[in-house]
Amino acid sequence: MPADEPSVSSHSTESLFSRISPPLACLALATAHAWPELINAHELHSDAAVVGLQARHLFHGEWSWFLWGSGYQTSLDSVVAALYFLLLGKGPLALTLSTFGGHLLLVLCAYLTLARRYTRWQAALLVLPLCVVTGPLHIYMFSPPRQAALTLVFFAIWLIDGAPTAPHPARALALGGAVAGLACLGDPYALVFLPGLALFLALSAWQGDPRQRLARAASGFAGGLLGIFPAWLLRQSPQASHGVFGLTSGMLSHNLDLLWHVCLPYLLAVSVYFSSETGLHTWQPPTWFHCLQLLGATTLLGGIVWGGVSAAFARLPFERRRLAALGATMLPVTLAAFALSVMVMDRLSARYLVAIVLTAPFALGPALDALGSKRFALALTPWLVSSLVAGWLAHGSDLAGIWPVRHDPRASDETALRAALRARGLERGLADYWVAYRLTFLYDEEVVIAPWHANLDRYPPYRALVGAAQRVAYIYDPWRSKEDLATREASITHAETEFLPNLEKFTAGRYTVLVLTR
Repeated sequence: MPADEPSVSSHSTESLFSRISPPLACLALATAHAWPELINAHELHSDAAVVGLQARHLFHGEWSWFLWGSGYQTSLDSVVAALYFLLLGKGPLALTLSTFGGHLLLVLCAYLTLARRYTRWQAALLVLPLCVVTGPLHIYMFSPPRQAALTLVFFAIWLIDGAPTAPHPARALALGGAVAGLACLGDPYALVFLPGLALFLALSAWQGDPRQRLARAASGFAGGLLGIFPAWLLRQSPQASHGVFGLTSGMLSHNLDLLWHVCLPYLLAVSVYFSSETGLHTWQPPTWFHCLQLLGATTLLGGIVWGGVSAAFARLPFERRRLAALGATMLPVTLAAFALSVMVMDRLSARYLVAIVLTAPFALGPALDALGSKRFALALTPWLVSSLVAGWLAHGSDLAGIWPVRHDPRASDETALRAALRARGLERGLADYWVAYRLTFLYDEEVVIAPWHANLDRYPPYRALVGAAQRVAYIYDPWRSKEDLATREASITHAETEFLPNLEKFTAGRYTVLVLTR
């Protein structure tokens, strides 16, 4: 065979590669990375269950602008869940898909935005950090609320990016601004994106006919004000709570310590946490892999900073520079908001940093321009590998070794508990918050369980139902309950509660149940 004649296998490989759809490949990778969670959707927690319960009640005409028990998060995610319930039934899988589907739409919006400025495979390469993600992003991907707001942010980015070449740029910018504002109605976390979106909108308005710049910018910002008006109006209602929006320098020392030692390493795959039946664990990697983790985190942050510098000074197409400016802006904005926020409390506060990773694909464009596709892919590999491993291990008990394992809900402890409660005629109960709403959702409200502490109620009618029952079950879950069983039992037997001191005690699966009588 002549040296310059390609082999049959080479032709086959290139032909196969050309048939692969880059966006579908990205979505398939994101789904594969999420697979352990998707096949174990019944292991949801109470925060997600509240969204699902409210979605079910929407079918009965029961409406609330706010999410149950929240004065700042709205019922948008419950509305989205209700749509999935119409198609897939009102169960845990539909609830999980209602938020994971939103993440896939976010990935698609990012890809379609980048595909306007780069080749299809370059765009796919840039969005890979959204396909293999660490634990903090799982919090939104698999458990509502919040994902709907994030998806709206990325839909707004796609709209604004395409506005300069739209038939009516001013209208397109107004629509993009309005969607960005509406994202804040879904969840106030969208507010952290507004500085970057405002800059992006201004730069997009700048592109094109110089005589129309001010008019386009005014149209875009007017759309943004119109979009955010419903959120502002809702915050004026008596049910609204405002403390969550607080920024204060008094939190600076505490937040910076948590940022540096816990939350940023967790976000950037330097620290890996996973849960099992015995609690929360930290993975201790071998030294060589820890070096890879540090290199990956440094490379990602360096690429974002490079994007910011390039947006200001590099000779790149203006369309790419404004995307890079958007992505790079989110790094200092997110870190500053985290440092001053009154909501930062513990390891799980790393979820407030996810904007850094979500917008990273836009900031990384100039690095791809400078290095070329192959060298950029090589430079990004340490981050992708460490993020892949961290995110996979975060699935915890949904893995057997490194392989996904499905826990059959029909053979679960929840099934055994339901049978034991039914046998004793118990349809009302009390439990720790993280147990109460979860079980109420899984049992389709045939058994209603309220939190032991009334101040943790998310839906007062459940409290009324439990309060009217003569006999109730106190349910203890060793995996999820934050309360101490012995302390709770002692308070009852010592007549320190509203219940009689004599009680029945039994176990069902891992659960311990105290039968209480008023």
